[in-house]
Amino acid sequence: MKTLDRFEFMRLFLRIAETGSLSAAAQSVGVSQPTASRQLKQLEALLGVQLIRRSTHDLALTDAGNRFLEDARTMLADWETSIDTLRDEREELKGLIRVAVPVALGQTILATIASRFLVRHPAVTIDWRLIDEPGDLAVGGYDLWIRAGPVRQLGLIVRHLWRIDRTIVAAPGTPIVAHPRALEPLPSVVLFTFVPDEVPLTGPRDRKAVLKVRPAFNTDNIYAAIVAVREGVGYGILPFWAVQDDLDSGRLIELCPRYRPVRISAFVNHLRMELPKAGAGIVASEADDELSVSPAQIPRPG
Repeated sequence: MKTLDRFEFMRLFLRIAETGSLSAAAQSVGVSQPTASRQLKQLEALLGVQLIRRSTHDLALTDAGNRFLEDARTMLADWETSIDTLRDEREELKGLIRVAVPVALGQTILATIASRFLVRHPAVTIDWRLIDEPGDLAVGGYDLWIRAGPVRQLGLIVRHLWRIDRTIVAAPGTPIVAHPRALEPLPSVVLFTFVPDEVPLTGPRDRKAVLKVRPAFNTDNIYAAIVAVREGVGYGILPFWAVQDDLDSGRLIELCPRYRPVRISAFVNHLRMELPKAGAGIVASEADDELSVSPAQIPRPG
């Protein structure tokens, strides 16, 4: 079996895992259903294990299939990165990239980065859609889905890009506190896309604390949250990229500056290079605030 065939078979396996349908997976990779069935059997024969359990009505991953899923994602991601790097070196990039991006980041930092990419590669066109949950990426025709937070859809190849740093902010005149426990009686502005009812924090010498928030204003829009904090509704726990200008201008202040949230938690390579420049720094974090990109459909080599 040729190396290229193995990657094609792994790509088919990932699409089967995502869609739960052999016919849908075959259509997405551009082969007939009998061909897809034969390729899956060849991959299972090569590995010496059964990856997919077939029944009359559906398909399900075996234990071996679940274990192989992550390895297949990693190998395909590395393969595609190598192809993109070599192609970028030998020829001009061209064509359409359809991207689904988070609403807030997609009209600020990521829009700037995408624009710089287009300046560097004028033969590329980007279809830029601001949508937090794009649903079925393949059906929507997206090539990439960039999102903040965990990616739970099976079958996607996920590459981690950036970890988002947040801080506790409030309107000027709000007394600064030494420990976040002093904030618990105070009203808060909760951006519930990012912040749960209890927020883990880290302070000097990596001391840990948990802040129980008392929401006065709940929103899923980061700009509405910033306005509410500016107006004095309450303090907020917001990402640096969104509040840095307000902090620099004095419209907001850091309320508990020694304690900050633990991290809850060629285009992709361009994002990796640009994002640290646009943020407030990269510090170890947990998964929920991790920015990642998911190629919905991996282009065929060549």
